[in-house]
Amino acid sequence: MKRIPVFILSSFSFLLLLTSCTSSGTYANLLKAQDVTIKNYVKQNGIQTVGTLPAFDKWTSSKEYYVSSTGLYYHLNVCGDTTTDSIRAGDEVSVRYLKISITTPPDTVENSWTTLDSPYPYMMIYRVSGSEPPAWQEAISYMKYSGAQATLIVPGGIGFSAEQTSIIPYIHVISILKIPGQN
Repeated sequence: MKRIPVFILSSFSFLLLLTSCTSSGTYANLLKAQDVTIKNYVKQNGIQTVGTLPAFDKWTSSKEYYVSSTGLYYHLNVCGDTTTDSIRAGDEVSVRYLKISITTPPDTVENSWTTLDSPYPYMMIYRVSGSEPPAWQEAISYMKYSGAQATLIVPGGIGFSAEQTSIIPYIHVISILKIPGQN
């Protein structure tokens, strides 16, 4: 009679071991698959990568992306209003964004920034950690000005929390506005 619980526990442990060690599901394999997905997207779209962030007004090509040490691919589309103060830590920022899948099926828009689809923008405090993707905090530090727009290739580790656990990269096109009356 004492052998039945031992047998059940042993069987459960064995099954758990089998399911946790699948060849396709390890974290390392998910990271490799993500890297391949991003590299394929970069190649298919003729994106040129640079290791030094271009000066604010020196973005020469729509295909040029800065790759940061975190793995974020960043391209500035619109400079924003450079005649006003830049966005600083503690400022409230309104973010409109498109979230586009680069996995299968490719180029699927998962979130839209139109007021019809999303009547309210995403609100966040710059440099205060919240539920926004860490990639946005980093990108806003490069964008600097209200009205700026950028395209990002966001690896899963710095995306939304669901992307962090599943290691899925996405394209984010973000547009920011500083909320007046801050700082």
